[in-house]
Amino acid sequence: MQFNRKGISEQVADSIKKKIHEGEYKEGDKIPGEREMGIELSVSRNTVREAYKILEAYGYLTVKHGTGVFVASPEHQIQKMTESFFVSTDHMNDFFAVRKILEEWTVKWAIDNSNESQVAELEGIIKEATDILEGSQDYDRLAELDHSFHMTLARHSQNIVLIRIMTFLIDLLSESRKKSMQIPGRASRSVQEHIKVLEAIKQKDTQLAQQYMKEHIESVEQSITENALDK
Repeated sequence: MQFNRKGISEQVADSIKKKIHEGEYKEGDKIPGEREMGIELSVSRNTVREAYKILEAYGYLTVKHGTGVFVASPEHQIQKMTESFFVSTDHMNDFFAVRKILEEWTVKWAIDNSNESQVAELEGIIKEATDILEGSQDYDRLAELDHSFHMTLARHSQNIVLIRIMTFLIDLLSESRKKSMQIPGRASRSVQEHIKVLEAIKQKDTQLAQQYMKEHIESVEQSITENALDK
C-alpha cells in the first residue's frame, strides 16, 4: 500500500479506521499485531505503533497489554471524546441550546415508546434520589441519578443516534453536574423538575412533558451559570 511520506502514521491510522468503518474489523475483534500489520501495509513496525497510539487516543482501539489490540466499542469512543473535550463558560449557552432541543425530542420519542416497565424504571430513579435528599445528602450519588434519569429517557426513545449524542453531551458536564448538586436547593429542585416531567410522560402529554423538560434544562443552566459567575 502506498503512502505519502508526510504524516505516514496518520495515513496508516486512517487506513485502519476505514477498515473499522467498513466492518472489516468489528467491535471486539483483535486486530493484527504491529509486525503483521506493518507487513500488510508495507510500513515499519514503528509506524504501525504510532498509528495504533493515534487510534487508541481517539477511542477506536483498546490496547490490552500481553493480549493484543482490539476494536473498541462506540461507547468507549464517546468516553475518549469527552475526556479530551472541555466546555468553557463561553460555550455554555450553545451547549444548553443544543441540549434543550435534543431533550425535548427525547421526551417525545420516550412517550411514543413508553410502557409500564419504563415508567417504573424512572420512578425508581426518582425515589432513590428523594430518599437521599431526606437522608445522607450523597451529592455524588445524586449526580449519578440525575445522569441516569436523562440517559434512561434517551434509551427509552429507542433512537440509537440520539442515545450516543446524548451520552456525549451529558458527559461533557459531568464535573459541573457534581458541583451543581452542592448548590443550595439545586438537587431538590432537579428532583422536583424530574417528577413533573415524569407525570407528564405518564399522562402521555407530549407538549407538557416537553415544556417541563425545557424549563428543567433552563433551570440547570441558570444554576450552573450563576454559580460560575460567583467564583
